[in-house]
Amino acid sequence: MRARWGSQLGFILATAGSAIGLGNIWRFPYMVGQNGGGSFLFLYVISVVVVGYFLMLSKLAFGRLAGTNIVDGFQAATAVRGRKISPLWGVLGGWLAILNAVLVASTYVVVIGWTLSYVFEAVGHLLGQASHPLDKETFTRLTGSFVEQFFWGFLCVSITAAVLIKGVKKGIEKISLILMPCLFVLLILLLLWVLMMPGTEKGLLFFLTPDFEQLGFTADGFSFHTFASLWLKVLGQMMYSLSMGLGVVYIYGSYLPAQSPLKSSAKWVVALDTLVAFMAGLIVLPAVFAFELEPTSGPALSFVSLPLIFAQISGGSFLMLLFFLLLFVAALTSVISIYEPVVNLLIEKAHLKRLHATLLFAAANMLGTGIVLASFTGLVPLKIAGRDLFEALDILTGTYTMPLMVLVCSLFMGWIISTVLVRNIAQGSGERMSRFEKRYIRLTLRLTVPVILLVLFFNALFRLS
Repeated sequence: MRARWGSQLGFILATAGSAIGLGNIWRFPYMVGQNGGGSFLFLYVISVVVVGYFLMLSKLAFGRLAGTNIVDGFQAATAVRGRKISPLWGVLGGWLAILNAVLVASTYVVVIGWTLSYVFEAVGHLLGQASHPLDKETFTRLTGSFVEQFFWGFLCVSITAAVLIKGVKKGIEKISLILMPCLFVLLILLLLWVLMMPGTEKGLLFFLTPDFEQLGFTADGFSFHTFASLWLKVLGQMMYSLSMGLGVVYIYGSYLPAQSPLKSSAKWVVALDTLVAFMAGLIVLPAVFAFELEPTSGPALSFVSLPLIFAQISGGSFLMLLFFLLLFVAALTSVISIYEPVVNLLIEKAHLKRLHATLLFAAANMLGTGIVLASFTGLVPLKIAGRDLFEALDILTGTYTMPLMVLVCSLFMGWIISTVLVRNIAQGSGERMSRFEKRYIRLTLRLTVPVILLVLFFNALFRLS
């Protein structure tokens, strides 16, 4: 018997947890810092409302309609109307999603390992047993050690596997019902603490006030290139944050019963994901401005800049522990969801038991992570186009393979199964689809998302921005 969610709340929290991860708490603040503050936030919220929600809703409906693994899902969805399609759809959409999950997991485990390492470092500081400050040298030392990063990655994979072995209802759903409320409690505590710090007003203004020059409005008129460049970065972050390119949303949707309300569920998932990103920005950027640090410092913002802030304020050790616990919890719920499409495929196509499927992918993941770390730390001279594997895979998946998977799914949902897809959305208990919603979803899937993704590809290939 195929797995099913035990409750609508469990499904919403698990799906929100799959989207809420390092993309929201680690990546979103530094993307805002590097790209105009409130201007980025303004376009991000608009993009989520006009594109992100409808894409999330469609992917959930696609999964529920197909009711099987993501490789066979394309055939299963068309079989509802007695049609057959080329197996190429399953290859391009399904196997590409699995490839993305494998590649992303190999790099994601490295970063979640950093967060777990910093949790223990923060505990040492809180207990007064730390032998060194959490500064740039600490981060450099951690990221230069193969053994240390592999150890923390192994711990994270072990925790992930322990959850997945329990299954969808007793594992993924149960841990989400515990971790997601904890995540919001940590966010609220951090937010209240930071906003009470003196000197945060400048950071709040930067984060909440759009800079019209960044949006393309200048004294000389309107610069479409400036606007388009920023909007492309916003859209890329949105796709990353909502986990659109990994098959996660599809597979979570495939575990839904026929009458579950999709529209309200999708709204909750997108709203929670956006809320966490917004709260993370309210925590990080005002703190950075209060201590006159550089908000454009990029990925090192969380692991270098923020510990420097924590070290200078009253109760900073406790605050630092809360922050890295928050990062770890968010990353853990995401890595669990990255595993599930692959585990589900091994169960349904290779006919493995969940225990064996989980352990097999966990072993493969650690092998991939080990290869990535060997390149990243310089243990072996393995590079692609002059980049170590960590950077190369991050660019490959984030810029090309994940958007390509979203493009394939969008074209399939919009042009091949749009009629049954819309009908599946509307069959949820107490839900209806207006004529405008039906037309807008088709327009989004057939035209808006493909055009956006093609422009993103074009932009990445020819570096127009």
